[in-house]
Amino acid sequence: MTNLPSIKQLQYLLAVHQHQHFGRAASACFIGQSTLSSAIQNLEETLGCQLIERENRSLMFTSIGEEVVERSRKIINDTISLKELTKSFLTPLSGKLTVGVIPTIASFIAAPLYHFCQQTFCELELVLIEDTSDKLLDKLEHGHIDLALLALPYATDKFHTQILAKDHFSLVHHKDYMPAKGVEDFNLLPDASVFLLEREHCMTGHALSACHLNRSSCINPFEAASLHTLLSMVEHQLGVTFLPQMAINAGILDNKQMVATPSQSDAYRDIGILWRKTTGRIRDFKLFSQQLEVFLQHQCSLNFNEPDK
Repeated sequence: MTNLPSIKQLQYLLAVHQHQHFGRAASACFIGQSTLSSAIQNLEETLGCQLIERENRSLMFTSIGEEVVERSRKIINDTISLKELTKSFLTPLSGKLTVGVIPTIASFIAAPLYHFCQQTFCELELVLIEDTSDKLLDKLEHGHIDLALLALPYATDKFHTQILAKDHFSLVHHKDYMPAKGVEDFNLLPDASVFLLEREHCMTGHALSACHLNRSSCINPFEAASLHTLLSMVEHQLGVTFLPQMAINAGILDNKQMVATPSQSDAYRDIGILWRKTTGRIRDFKLFSQQLEVFLQHQCSLNFNEPDK
């Protein structure tokens, strides 16, 4: 019988590749460094080739080593999927479900989503991870999270993507900020009057695209790191911004002298959920998505409140 690599050896190899250090990889695997080194050496002997070049305290993966890492990652993911498949078949939507959520969604739905899942899926342990789109997609690809909840459009070709809701944008301004009143074409707003989040937040790109704002001189060079900072600029009548309905319904404008005016062009971002195409939990994820769709459509529904007087 052919001597094959073990799953544990492949997991150790992935850990070394991730940490680029034997000591840190061993700590992450909760084993001693000598045990890890021995496992990698045995793996190389089994495969008959060198995977890692070692020199003093540094290491470098060989070209074939990099290829083995990619194949190993797929093998590990397929093995995890096999285990997930049987567990999902025996007890649907039970155990831990780790969902990655971008900040401009998590800020408004995290607590209600926990409450919703406690009521809807009594055997499910929901774990939310908040991070940027790029980092969440990387975590999803490497199996660190089960699902990713993102704002679309975004480059998600590697994954199964399902649209759950439309989150409409509104123009938000202080009730006494005159330049924003009655404006239908946002490109007619004054120069440097539109305040936005930093470019790493996909909400900025989605808002600009959905609202057809293509006159760059309208945009203020200041980039806010948080929605709190963004709204403080608007509250002091320095300009305007765009907010998704999800944020408005969550009460972000409560007790503020601000007005939210729906875009005349039906501007919106899509809210979508993603999972790996190789997962063995498709049945679970489809069931979860069906209920999540109802939840999100409620969170994104049009429900404007008048500003406090």
